[in-house]
Amino acid sequence: MSKKTVIIWLSVIVLLGGVLRFYNLGEVSFSADEFLDMNSSYAYLQSGEWKNWDFNKSAINVENEFAPRDERAWGYKIQAATLFGFFPPTEAVARSASALWGVLTVALMYFVGTFFSGKRQVGLISAFLFAVSIVGIEFDRTFRMYAMFFPLFLLFSRSLFRFFEGRYSGKIKLLEYFSRRWGMDLSYLLPTAIFGALSLHVHQLTANIAFIFGAYVLGGAAYTLAKKRPFWNKYVVSTLALLATYILGMVLFPEALRQYSAGIGFFENHYNYFAKALVDYAHPLIAILFIGVGGYCLAEKLGKRKEAAWLLASFLVTLFSAVFLWTRNVGPQYIFFVQSFEMILVAVGIYGIADFFREKLGKEFGKKAFIIPLVLSLLVLPNYAYFFEENNTYSQNSRSSNPNYRSIFAYVQKNSDKGDALITRNFRSYYYSGA
Repeated sequence: MSKKTVIIWLSVIVLLGGVLRFYNLGEVSFSADEFLDMNSSYAYLQSGEWKNWDFNKSAINVENEFAPRDERAWGYKIQAATLFGFFPPTEAVARSASALWGVLTVALMYFVGTFFSGKRQVGLISAFLFAVSIVGIEFDRTFRMYAMFFPLFLLFSRSLFRFFEGRYSGKIKLLEYFSRRWGMDLSYLLPTAIFGALSLHVHQLTANIAFIFGAYVLGGAAYTLAKKRPFWNKYVVSTLALLATYILGMVLFPEALRQYSAGIGFFENHYNYFAKALVDYAHPLIAILFIGVGGYCLAEKLGKRKEAAWLLASFLVTLFSAVFLWTRNVGPQYIFFVQSFEMILVAVGIYGIADFFREKLGKEFGKKAFIIPLVLSLLVLPNYAYFFEENNTYSQNSRSSNPNYRSIFAYVQKNSDKGDALITRNFRSYYYSGA
């Protein structure tokens, strides 16, 4: 596939992703935690501090101060606060930062998908799957940090894998020696640290990288030892280093680790995460089939076993941790950040099936043997029915899962008499300003 063809198709896919994310962006009213980010972002615009703004009183809410809530992920919220300096603080403007991150992520999925598979076609399929992803669209149209967390964690993961499994090709002798001895690329240490720090700033779920990396190096250690490789290899050393770090951390910094370990229990039963992780697809069994085919194709057909192991570990270790270990409330936002790896595996599966038919029927049908199963997969697999539902991210009525607070408070203000009391949670003051 030529670069020109890739640029054309990627541009079309990015445009599609942009339309699906920006269209009617302010139609649905704020809900749940969107109010919290709205209050703190507007407070920062007005005062330069991460506080809680009371739209009803047009002042900082001094009766409801909670720094961890208001300062959380300020790197994301400051984008909306900046936009409010130029545009009215509407739902659409507030969500624009998330939508823009979503459009950038569509392009990023191409590059990461291509990196892990070595196939531009897989990169394009990965980008398309995210462009039409239900969870991707919904979170990219929500005023929360998850739209930014998704690409940052993906960049962090990709950089960490490149650091651990890459080969240095520069001219610095020390880095060249280290790469030759340990099979690692130290030039990616700084990018990994930067992306990791940014990802952790946006959300603490970044800490799941420890489980992903731990499972990966433990599997690598078992494999190398079974193959009678030298004992002191990077997988064994990394496994021992992780174990030693955890023990030292519990002894020297118990409080710092406790904020992460507090959310882990043995054993939980959050089986709903299985359905939430596969909601993008028309049927979960079909999705599982493509994930399995993708993992096999990447490892055996494309000869990228390490990449396959990393993608599978990133998705499955986190998914099973969410089901059996996490003590937090179940929510699609908590598993969203690793669905990128799922999409890349599905993309490889689609490519692998299309390539299988090309090999078997290519002589008789030519390019059609590849294109037809590819197109059919892209038509059958994604859950397009979502876009025709009565209630989705583009429309809202009385039967929606979230109340239409904008209509509710507008009705109350219109029909209330002087002296009537309004009893509600004050963080929703955005919709009853001046009541």
